[in-house]
Amino acid sequence: MSEENIFERNRAAWNEASGYHQKARNGSLAERFKDPAFTTFNRACDQNLNEKLRQIDFHGKTISHIPCNNGRELLSLMKLGAREAVGFDISDAAILEAEQLTQIAKLNAKFVRTNVLDIDSKYNNSFDFIFISQGSLQWFPDLNDYFSVIARLLKKDGKIIISEIHPFKYFFENGFSFKEQNFDKLTSYFETEPNSYPTGLDYIGNVEYDSSECFWFMHKMSDIITAILHNGIEIEDFDEYQNDMDGTPDPAVEGKFPFSYLITARKK
Repeated sequence: MSEENIFERNRAAWNEASGYHQKARNGSLAERFKDPAFTTFNRACDQNLNEKLRQIDFHGKTISHIPCNNGRELLSLMKLGAREAVGFDISDAAILEAEQLTQIAKLNAKFVRTNVLDIDSKYNNSFDFIFISQGSLQWFPDLNDYFSVIARLLKKDGKIIISEIHPFKYFFENGFSFKEQNFDKLTSYFETEPNSYPTGLDYIGNVEYDSSECFWFMHKMSDIITAILHNGIEIEDFDEYQNDMDGTPDPAVEGKFPFSYLITARKK
């Protein structure tokens, strides 16, 4: 299957999932963004990320979130003092919701529906800061392609923060449990074939449904770091954490594996 076909199927799956997410939130995001002080970075698991963000001077800066989903995190970042923001995402439904939230929040943000790998060259060298959030990298077959886009969009000395799910977490993504000893469900760290989510992408309401076919990819930590470095981006900090952004997948391993990480990097 071609990459173009993979991305279009993922686009359809995320459009489908967006309806479940909005139903689960029941308008709560729109209501919360009416408050100028509201931020989505208020969860206990965001403490480490917040500390990193507070070390960056956002005042007067142009920022981006790639991919941006429904814009909630980019709008929250704007409240740290950024002058303007542009978010990019493949999902039509997510971009539509982002535009609606922007109107409610009254912030200077723009959202573009596109395959991230096809972001228009007019945005080259445009951003002082790019945010990459949890569950983003797994949707790209080739991380070198992804980070080549990030590099061309960043200004010289522009920064990125990656707040992501650790590859170890994906061991459990297909239902593996140490208690069950069902090793046939263990995702290989070295898996190169695409995986799928047949029961849907509703990580908000956790409703299972017969999902449109979609594909995600396992990436080793070395794949991630190498792709960053090979695109002229210098890693300044790399930290691993035991806290899981979505809850511990298996209580038997709580505190024994890294389930999340943060990378701060700068374009040379």
